[in-house]
Amino acid sequence: MSTGREPFDGLAMANALSRAGDQPELSPRQRQILELLKAGKVNKEIANELGIGLGTVKQHVVALFKKLHVRNRTMAVSQGLNLAAEAPTERPPVIDGLLERRPCVVLSLGLPGNASPDAVGLLHKTLSAFAFEHDALFLARKDNAGDLIFGLQRATEQDVYKALRAAGTAFDALAECAEARAGLRGGLTAGLAIASMHRRGGWSGEAVASSVIAQSRDLADGAAPGRIVLGAAAENLLRVLGPGATGFTLSALSFEAVERLPWPAGGGEPPLAGRDEELACLEDLLAEAAQGHGRLVYIEGETGMGKSRLCRHVAERCRSLGGEAQHFVCQPESRLSGLYRFPDGIPCGPQTLSRSLAAAPRRPPSAVIVDDGHLLAADALARLTEQAARAQGKLVVVTARKFPKSAARPSAQFKLGRLPLEAMEALVAQLPCSQDADQAASVARQAAGVPLFAVELARHRGEGALPLALRVVIGARMDSLGLDRVLLRQLARAATPCGEAEIAAALRETPEALRYAIEQAAAGGVLSRDEQGGLSFAHPLLRLAVEQSGVE
Repeated sequence: MSTGREPFDGLAMANALSRAGDQPELSPRQRQILELLKAGKVNKEIANELGIGLGTVKQHVVALFKKLHVRNRTMAVSQGLNLAAEAPTERPPVIDGLLERRPCVVLSLGLPGNASPDAVGLLHKTLSAFAFEHDALFLARKDNAGDLIFGLQRATEQDVYKALRAAGTAFDALAECAEARAGLRGGLTAGLAIASMHRRGGWSGEAVASSVIAQSRDLADGAAPGRIVLGAAAENLLRVLGPGATGFTLSALSFEAVERLPWPAGGGEPPLAGRDEELACLEDLLAEAAQGHGRLVYIEGETGMGKSRLCRHVAERCRSLGGEAQHFVCQPESRLSGLYRFPDGIPCGPQTLSRSLAAAPRRPPSAVIVDDGHLLAADALARLTEQAARAQGKLVVVTARKFPKSAARPSAQFKLGRLPLEAMEALVAQLPCSQDADQAASVARQAAGVPLFAVELARHRGEGALPLALRVVIGARMDSLGLDRVLLRQLARAATPCGEAEIAAALRETPEALRYAIEQAAAGGVLSRDEQGGLSFAHPLLRLAVEQSGVE
């Protein structure tokens, strides 16, 4: 098996030295890789050190061999020993790592000043373990306190819920320290952080700065013992990214009840627009359920397309017809369960859902709704859909971003795509933050078919910066794909679509070296090509998010 290291070849070295006067011009990345080759690094070690993919390293090595006119690593190292060491007088683009404005959620917890060293140590140990398991950054503080920062490694729409679970975990861990536990205070808020990132994502560990950290500490300092205070930004994320409706205010939670997720329903629900076909089909299926026929429906789509809104509509419609509806929402693993009842937010085990599916309907039509099924483990989602397919006399609605092949075959499946411009304009015109016709048309065009984008842009019209909730949604999508941030930032600077050669020239890399990154971004739905092969962002807000994340 090859290790990536070739035996030393004296003749190859002599041949390489005879061409030393050619002085090929290498890109900054190629010079980096050459230095690592000199140090004896294999491809996997180079990928880890530079924070790039193994395939990208291989592409760079091939391009390096071509420039040096060599056939193997030994020849490349020998040739490289004779290259001029001086860097170019013009400063090249910074492509190894970069500073980025990232959405983050910060939790601060503090014990009373007289807390014992054992209690403080236990708090720090618990927060450190939680940070390790959930890709958060833990900051220990000498004043009997500690902070968790979520979103640096990878942003998710569940970061606020993770922070709440961290608070509950810390509270539970202090059970043996009753006095310290009673005095525990917390603050939770959200905002932007400037962080040093690897080219393909993940915090480099070199720098992070955010005023949000100080804000969360201030909230914790002002909290009553046994309470965790939420900042306005964290409240807004719960409202926008949670399964509930708008129109609630939540200032503080008890640590004893923090596992009960804050999903109070309220007024100001955005209207349903552009989903007439889905609504008509669901109405027919409810009628069939009322006649005793079991039906399983899948609703599939990305964040912001209206899956949760349709779930609430089914529940409301079922109850308006005199029937019963049981509504569950999935979350990633927690202390008690990954399932919660809506709207009270009370955790419940999978047995509760199983009983709901198996029980005979009491008042037809009967519906069981499971939102965000993709947050369950794949085997758990498969078991759920198998039981749902056997449910008698019920309409069972399950939503997910994408259903695995192992899921049971449904009676109907909706894939929620982008809405047409007319539907988007109708949606914006009906929002409580009313717009005139020109403003509604402008928001509808910018949202480009995504209902959540339209609602948030309308609410924050005139602010200039992209709303935090949308930065979280877009950031979560980008982070999940592991895309080349330098490539995306270069495209965000361009006023018109760019070809591969044009992008490569701007980054001083070869088209071959960038091709994998481009295809990955296109396959993930972030970039698209026009008829001439020019690359641009598939959605205008993706470009705006990348542009506003840059720190020059």
